[in-house]
Amino acid sequence: PTQALRALQIMFLACACWLSACAHRPASAGSPAVAAPVVADDRLRTDDVLEVRVVGEAEMSGDYRIDPAGQIQFPYAGYLKVAGLRVSDVHEMITTRLKQEYLRNPQVAVHVKEWNSRKISVLGEVNKPGAVQFFSGMTIVDAIAAAGGFTKSASTNAVTLRRETSNEVKSEVCKVADIGDGRAPNVPVLPGDLIVVGERMF
Repeated sequence: PTQALRALQIMFLACACWLSACAHRPASAGSPAVAAPVVADDRLRTDDVLEVRVVGEAEMSGDYRIDPAGQIQFPYAGYLKVAGLRVSDVHEMITTRLKQEYLRNPQVAVHVKEWNSRKISVLGEVNKPGAVQFFSGMTIVDAIAAAGGFTKSASTNAVTLRRETSNEVKSEVCKVADIGDGRAPNVPVLPGDLIVVGERMF
């Protein structure tokens, strides 16, 4: 009995060592990599509209559209170059400028009222072709829904998604009908994407 117990203890220790080694073993080169999440650029662009509120200062509070030069004209602060900045950067800029030139302790709130620069074009066999407003986490299904959905003659499993970057233009065909039926994963989209829905061949 003692020898049998000792044999069981040795086997247990061997299994424990093997499991520990497997847990710390690096993934093989052939293991599929997890796809990086698609993240939209949250920097401001021309034609975006900012809503700025300054506590106790009604003449400063309002909506400000970014002009073609990438600026807004803010009372007592002049022209501020905001294109390419994030909302937090604009908040800091306005607060600092007002503190330097006008208010002792300005209470400023800034948020984006309209992301006009963050749009997606949906063309072809949809009920309302044209530009649709982008929102965080938007997918190709969301974009088509925002464009009024498919027409009766749409080729729903041959939807082209075209994306242009600084280096290249990428295009892929998405089976949107399969996405809706749960047979294919949804496809995230980004501002500036072009979606073209082809016509079904009868």
